[in-house]
Amino acid sequence: MPNPIQPPVLGLFDLWRRFFAEGLGNKPLDPYTIWALCTQLRALGEGRRAPSVLSFSVELDQPYEPATHTFEPLARMGVAGRPPHFQHLPVHVPSAYERGSPWDENAPGPMFVTLRLDVHDRTWEDIQRDVQALITIHYVKRLQIGQQRGVNNPDLGQRGKPAPDLPRWAHKATVLIGALEDACPFAHRALRRADEPLATRVVELWDQTTLSDGMAVAPRPNGFPYGRYWTGDALDGFLLAHTHAREVDEAAVYASAEIDSLPLAGRASHAAAVMCLLAGAGRAAPRMPQPIDEGNAAHPFGDPQDDAAARAPLAVVQLPREQTAVRAGRWLAVNALDGLHHLIDVARRLGQEAGTASPPLVVNMSYGAMAGPHDGSGMLESAIDELCLASQGKLAVVMAAGNAHGTQRNGEDARGYLPGGLHARQALEPGGSVSFTLFIPPDKQFETYLEFWFSVQGKAQDEDQFLYLDADGRHGEVDIVVEPAVGATWPALPCPGLHVVPQGGASAQVEAGLFFMRRPTQGRHRSMALLVVAATQVAGWYAAAPSGRWRITLRHKKASSDAAARYFFVDAWVERDDTEVGAVRPQSARLVENEDGTPSGLTDADTFTSIATGSKTFRVGAVMDRGEGLATEQVSAYSAAAVNCKKGPEFSAIADAHAALPGIRVSGSQSGMVLRANGTSMAAPQAARYLTNRLAVGDTLSTVRAELAASMQGTARLGKKTA
Repeated sequence: MPNPIQPPVLGLFDLWRRFFAEGLGNKPLDPYTIWALCTQLRALGEGRRAPSVLSFSVELDQPYEPATHTFEPLARMGVAGRPPHFQHLPVHVPSAYERGSPWDENAPGPMFVTLRLDVHDRTWEDIQRDVQALITIHYVKRLQIGQQRGVNNPDLGQRGKPAPDLPRWAHKATVLIGALEDACPFAHRALRRADEPLATRVVELWDQTTLSDGMAVAPRPNGFPYGRYWTGDALDGFLLAHTHAREVDEAAVYASAEIDSLPLAGRASHAAAVMCLLAGAGRAAPRMPQPIDEGNAAHPFGDPQDDAAARAPLAVVQLPREQTAVRAGRWLAVNALDGLHHLIDVARRLGQEAGTASPPLVVNMSYGAMAGPHDGSGMLESAIDELCLASQGKLAVVMAAGNAHGTQRNGEDARGYLPGGLHARQALEPGGSVSFTLFIPPDKQFETYLEFWFSVQGKAQDEDQFLYLDADGRHGEVDIVVEPAVGATWPALPCPGLHVVPQGGASAQVEAGLFFMRRPTQGRHRSMALLVVAATQVAGWYAAAPSGRWRITLRHKKASSDAAARYFFVDAWVERDDTEVGAVRPQSARLVENEDGTPSGLTDADTFTSIATGSKTFRVGAVMDRGEGLATEQVSAYSAAAVNCKKGPEFSAIADAHAALPGIRVSGSQSGMVLRANGTSMAAPQAARYLTNRLAVGDTLSTVRAELAASMQGTARLGKKTA
């Protein structure tokens, strides 16, 4: 078993400093991995317990082949004391990644996969070395840590075992709807079949939440042996077991099914609102918002939904509760990529069982992350682009654009808003410096992450523009100085480098860290620095960081007289950390104006969620229905903005009725419940539904994209939209 004694933090971080010094610091490195491992995974919910497995998303240098990508440097065979089921597989890539695209049999295998590293019998020091060995394998281009998956043996009875058959009624489907969501309300009347009102249209449900110790091992989806999994027939069994006089007791269904580790919210849930907008049928779902909505007093739920989306089968992946408890994507890549491959496999099996071509797949994902390169080169957005390209136009991934735009009114401009504080951008000239101020509120229960990305002025975003190193391999063009809210100023940190406080003691005492990466795994072309600050909420076993204003100064070390000196733009993004629906919502960390009056660079431009910046995704913004037709719709105040002078989201959908009546009517957790909700999370499923209906009648995504390109050009925030 791993050593339960907390190791000295300097010992663990020094392993990475030596990694830099050995010249391997030029390999793409994930600062989140270093922070997570050296602080004993406390941000991933592991507490002081050493993990049994670690999960990563990986970019390879060539399409994945099990015979080639054996990860042999980590083949620690025959370790004394290792349980038999962990003996032979220290590294495991889920077998689902061995399958090609169901829409193109000639497509190469994926370049992006996920893997789990068995560290069952390793000390914390050994774990660091294992990860470093994984990074240095020649065919591993990038490696990024993700939410931890289950501890059960990956291949125990899984490989080669056929998946259960899908319901026969789904074989007629002309399109499949997929959703990556939280607790799925599969018993909701709006998600049941029209021809059999006691049967759900959810043909497969995979809950990725980690099983607690002692929980009975449940069936798992073919190729992904973690979490829990139910077929449509199994879900129908829950409905029938709790049906009385042709009425389903939905609360009893969810309690008996234990679909989630906690009971489905009694009234409101993110998934219920999203999925009924995405695929709700009949009068059990509130009417879709229309440009002019006069209502219908005879039918308070509006006109029946009877489009293709209301009849289509659904496949749902429930993201882990430990992930959705914080509505940010900082650890999302592993589970989201696994989920997408599983949904694609459902489409494959539908075609195989029906003896026809696999149906098109429309996936809605109303989650996102703010931090990242925002140029489409991040791990997850690159993987999504790869899947879409291999689908021959049969896969549409729809993303919420994000809610990062500021909503506080500007006192000097009655029609404007103050920036939301999640993004700032400043120019860094030779011999100069720029400062940013990060406000971290007290009693904040999650860690705070602030990323700085460096762009060379005049370079295209797809060109390499990493920071230069001096001849000695260190002390390059820029260094960073941090002034914490409390305590002494940190020493200047060059690139590459890392610094943590306090410098001594155990890893549980670490309050903050700065990681300056020349080649981060989060992007392909630019350097990045990450500031991590521990939670400010007082906890029982680790140190709480000081709340207040943290000032970060970036200094250009080249003289203004140096003709070879480069000019930079510095983008700072704060990772959003909204809590789940119904939870207590404290203040969020944000960038604020500098107290000394120097420029802060605060802006709402370029505030799309980072995972929505890929070239193949459909991004959806939110607009307000003013009741005067499509041409007069107004962008909702919170809806994220594009880069200045660049196109906005591909779609816009109504998510607010009026400035005085925010939100639209959405479904609650159980049939008959209606409430109001807003946000681009409510806009995205409407666009996904539109795409579903287009694909169901034979239209292609190429046709839709051509129409978008020719449609009305809106503002930089609204972008291009269809009528």
